[in-house]
Amino acid sequence: MEIIKWSDDLKSNVNAFNEEHKVLINTINQVYTLLNEGKREEAKKTLMEKVVSYTDKHFKHEEEVMERYNYPKEKLEGHKKMHRFFVKYLLETLAPEIEKGDDRKFNEALNFIVGWLIMHIKNMDVKGYGKWYEENNIEVPDEMIKI
Repeated sequence: MEIIKWSDDLKSNVNAFNEEHKVLINTINQVYTLLNEGKREEAKKTLMEKVVSYTDKHFKHEEEVMERYNYPKEKLEGHKKMHRFFVKYLLETLAPEIEKGDDRKFNEALNFIVGWLIMHIKNMDVKGYGKWYEENNIEVPDEMIKI
């Protein structure tokens, strides 16, 4: 089941990040597929072990590349702040309750991840660094992290 479908409005000018975003989207869709198949515990495990850990690695990769190419400091700090909020909310607020078996928090985490990720990619990535790299004629090599 596809809860998120990759589309052109999610494309930034950094192919490696586009591919990483696709991995995240596919993994989130995998969680929804597992739920539809009645495999709730496996869906929780996939969410916590794959989605959350890959997202954290992806954020670090994005930030490292932005620093390497001298993305404006104030924009970089804002981007990092958004990343920290996402990780902190998931790991400190929702994850402990999910681990205790709170299905409402699991559903909340899924809804939060889907909404936040789409908003972040469109507004911070595509309109932020994607546009900036294009305006400054910067091509970032296709170095992608693995899940």
